[in-house]
Amino acid sequence: MGLGGVGLSAIMAAKIQGSRIIIGVDRVQSRLELAKELGATHVVDGSALKEGQSLTDAIKALSEDLGPTVVIDTTGAPPLIQAGFDSARNKGRVIQVGSSPFDFNMSINMFAFMMRGVTFSGAIEGQAYPPEFVPKMVQWYRDGKFPVDKLVKFMAVDKFEQALEEMHNSSMIMLGFGWRGSSDVHL
Repeated sequence: MGLGGVGLSAIMAAKIQGSRIIIGVDRVQSRLELAKELGATHVVDGSALKEGQSLTDAIKALSEDLGPTVVIDTTGAPPLIQAGFDSARNKGRVIQVGSSPFDFNMSINMFAFMMRGVTFSGAIEGQAYPPEFVPKMVQWYRDGKFPVDKLVKFMAVDKFEQALEEMHNSSMIMLGFGWRGSSDVHL
């Protein structure tokens, strides 16, 4: 759920782990296309669902009508958090990465929650131990499995206003500034 830098990284990680079905959800077409390029087997444009179809229905339809085994919400948007929870398959996991509004409380039918056996957990920094995980990520990058450079757009610092506009209209994922020109900056 959400195809910004964290969501797209989750797509790449799912591919590295050998996930059979990888579903990316967003409403920005360029991000949906990039998700497919990075390993998503399916994408859902949450702003273009079929009439009468919920996001939960769309996600389940792409995952054998059972729902995903793992749902990762990177948006923090209450309707997407709820849809992610509702779409997880029995005994699935929902990992909440995106920060929701401080006053958001999710309503869960506890009997259905218990019967489904879904695990709901929060995650900070991917629950990873950086001294062990960062070297793995660097190796994946070197092996071409984690092309994080596809998420970054480099711009000269004098293009700051343009960079802000691109960030606000969601056409940019991540930004790197170059002080002597964008061609001087590399990953």
